[in-house]
Amino acid sequence: MTKHQVLSACVIRPGKPIESNSSRPKIHLTPWDLQLLTVDPIQKGLLFRKPNPQQHIELANSSSSEIINQLKTSLADTLDYFPLLAGRLVVCKNNDNTLSFFVDCSNEGAEFTYANAPDLTVADILEQT
Repeated sequence: MTKHQVLSACVIRPGKPIESNSSRPKIHLTPWDLQLLTVDPIQKGLLFRKPNPQQHIELANSSSSEIINQLKTSLADTLDYFPLLAGRLVVCKNNDNTLSFFVDCSNEGAEFTYANAPDLTVADILEQT
């Protein structure tokens, strides 16, 4: 397994707060959704092409903290459009002793982790297990 070092981790909240007079949306899970809770989580990542020479120069002139801050800002802006990703899974016991599951779009945020893995290659990421 490739070693990695977590350099920082924080929770990014949406850029626009929920208005105090509006109710928070709740997205109830279907039976199909509930079946998916029992399997491993579906995780997706993005791979980007190697920067062209001009982009490489621009990136070299930026500090890593500037790039990370821009990514955090972009994530906060994205969460404004996808409140489900900034919510939390809630389990609620009903009066008839059944359970209901829903996502509370509470704007609590999404975890952002900045890590370094110098020995990791694209082949390691794409390797099927």
